[in-house]
Amino acid sequence: MRKSPIENRQGAVLVLVAILLPVMLILSAIAINFAYMDLCQTELYTATDAATRAAGREFSVSRNQAQAISKGKQLASLNKVAGVSLKLSDTDFVFGNSSRPNSNSRYSFDATSSVKNSVQLTGKRSQGTTDGPVPLFMPNLLGRNSVNMTETAISTSIEVDIALVLDRSGSMAYAVDEVANPMVPPYSAPLGWLFGAPAPPICRWRNLVTSVDVFLNDVANSPIDERVSLSTYNHLAATDVSMTSNYSQISLGLTPYTASLSMGATNIGGGIMEGIGALMYSPSSRPHAAKVILVLTDGIHNYGEDPVWPSYYAADSGITIFTITFANEADIARMQQVASIGGGKHYHASSPAALTQAFQDIARSLPTLLTK
Repeated sequence: MRKSPIENRQGAVLVLVAILLPVMLILSAIAINFAYMDLCQTELYTATDAATRAAGREFSVSRNQAQAISKGKQLASLNKVAGVSLKLSDTDFVFGNSSRPNSNSRYSFDATSSVKNSVQLTGKRSQGTTDGPVPLFMPNLLGRNSVNMTETAISTSIEVDIALVLDRSGSMAYAVDEVANPMVPPYSAPLGWLFGAPAPPICRWRNLVTSVDVFLNDVANSPIDERVSLSTYNHLAATDVSMTSNYSQISLGLTPYTASLSMGATNIGGGIMEGIGALMYSPSSRPHAAKVILVLTDGIHNYGEDPVWPSYYAADSGITIFTITFANEADIARMQQVASIGGGKHYHASSPAALTQAFQDIARSLPTLLTK
C-alpha cells in the first residue's frame, strides 16, 4: 500500500530528529561547559584580585615581602574556584615597581627595580599547580576533561600628596596631662615665661614636632612616592611649606613656632581650607596623585568657619581626611565627624607615645590600588 505524503513527511522528520538529536546534545554540552568555564574564570579573577589587594596592603604597611605573601595566601584560601579554595605558591608573587609618566598613561610594572611599590600576583588553576586545571562540568567531550586558567593582577602603592594641618594655638604650650589655662603658665615653663618665648620643654607642641619627624621618617622609607605640605593654624591659618618631596623643609617649617610659640584661638576650619589649597593649587601637587589631609588639634574649634563644612568640600574634591585629637580637652566628637565626612579615620591620643603611634599608623595606611 502506498504511503500518503503526510506519512512520508512524518517519517522524514523522525529521521532528521534522530540525526540532529546527538548534535543538539553535543552543542548543549559545549554551551554548558563554556558557561561553567566562564563562571570559574570569574571566580579566579575575584580570588586573584582579593589576594593581590591583601598582599599589596600588607606590603605597604609592613614593607615585608614574606608577610605580604602570607596575607595574600590567606585571602586566596577564602575564595573558591570550581568549588576548591585557591592555593598559591610563593613564586606566584612578584615584587616590583609600577609607574606612569602622566595621568593619562597606564601603569607599567618593572620587576627588576630596586624600589618596590607593587605586588604582581598570578592566580593559576593549571597543570603543575596544587589543585591542577579546572575540571569541565561535562568531561570527556571532544576529548577534553579540564581546562587551564590564569589571572594576573597588580596592586600598587600609589603616589600620594599629603597636607599636614597642625594646631599651633596657645594650648599647645601646655603638657598633654595639664589643663590649658592662658592665665597660668605651663608647669614646665621657666620662671618668667611668656607666650612668644620658646615652647616649654614639656609641651604638646614639642610632642607634635617629635611625632611629625617620625611620620616623615616613615614616609621617606615607604615604597610610595609621597609629597608633603605643611599648614598650621591658631586663629590665623597659613601654609608654611608648599607641596614638596624634600621632607626636611617640613621640619624647618615647624622650627619658628618651637622658637616662638604664640597665643591664639583654634581655627580648625581655616586650617583645613589651607590644606585643601596646598593639595589643589600648589605648583608641586600632582593631579593624578591621591590626596590626603592629616589634621591635628588639641582643642575645640572656637574661631572662623566650622571645620565640618570644609570637610564636605574636601570630600567632594576627592580628598581623604585623617584626624588626630591630642589631649582630653580636644573636641573628639567633631573631629570624628570630620574624618567620617572625609572618608578617613579618627585617632585620639592621650599621651605623646599614642600621638607618635597615630602618625605612624596613618603613614602606613596610605592608599593602594589595583593597577592591572
